[in-house]
Amino acid sequence: MIITWLTGGRGNQMFQYAAGLALAEHRRTVLKLDVDWFRENSEYEDHNRYGLSCFNITEQFAAREEIDRVRGVTLTHSERWAAGLARVLRLYQYSDRYRAKANLHRSESFEFYPGFFDQPDNTYLHGMWQSERFFAPVADLLRMHFSFRYPMLPAVVDMMARIRNSGPSAAVDFRRGDYVRNASFNSTIGVIGFDYYSRAMELLRQKHPGITFYLFSDDIDAIERDLRTTAPCVFVRAVKPWHSYDKIRLMSACNHAIISNSTFAWWGAWLNPDPQKTVIAPDPWFAGKIHDDRDLVPAGWTRIPAA
Repeated sequence: MIITWLTGGRGNQMFQYAAGLALAEHRRTVLKLDVDWFRENSEYEDHNRYGLSCFNITEQFAAREEIDRVRGVTLTHSERWAAGLARVLRLYQYSDRYRAKANLHRSESFEFYPGFFDQPDNTYLHGMWQSERFFAPVADLLRMHFSFRYPMLPAVVDMMARIRNSGPSAAVDFRRGDYVRNASFNSTIGVIGFDYYSRAMELLRQKHPGITFYLFSDDIDAIERDLRTTAPCVFVRAVKPWHSYDKIRLMSACNHAIISNSTFAWWGAWLNPDPQKTVIAPDPWFAGKIHDDRDLVPAGWTRIPAA
């Protein structure tokens, strides 16, 4: 079994699931999910909740004893004695929890490294795995797993029809929200300014004449108020009873994309299977330059300066 640790918002969880699925398929074993982080970190904002149930994934949750056995635990002298006694008494349910060889594998960096696929069965994955290269061997299978489980609600159906019938289209994502409110996120990840979007939109207008931009944001009112552009734009408002995952569904239906430095937007662009799509992404991804992001953006996407 492969167990993958889930943390953060839906976009981060999708990367963690994708890497776990790739390693599980490579080892011909099952993938299970560790969702304990969401129980232990209630101080994070609402979007940091388990968010993969909207997809047609293989949704198996790891039990505590499975996590302890695969990740490994450090036993005190008394606990080692108790585990040995349980073995003598043939209480294997308890003793085997600590006897199997554990393999906690943490990501080395944000860069891809081939050693990832050298990990054996019974591995616990702890990391972000934010590169397509970690799951490239199972990309087609992953698109099936990340198909949407629930049918579209009427308002989403109407917007989907508008996107598909408007000619060339591009999803444009503006990430604000916690990137603005959280001082740590603001300094290390950063908010992408309007100049980036203006240049990206102009680039797409030159490349795809007649394009319509569908704008998505966690603060769409501010975007409509502050964005200065003459391009044809539709400000997409996710109103009740929409679900947050409907944004990914609609973004992936657009022909092209301009993304922010958000994994949520990343997946909205990646799930569009068209090999002819144009995707524009910011460079650098992290304002604080705390990670090497060369593998974060797929080679076929276009990067332009974030500032």
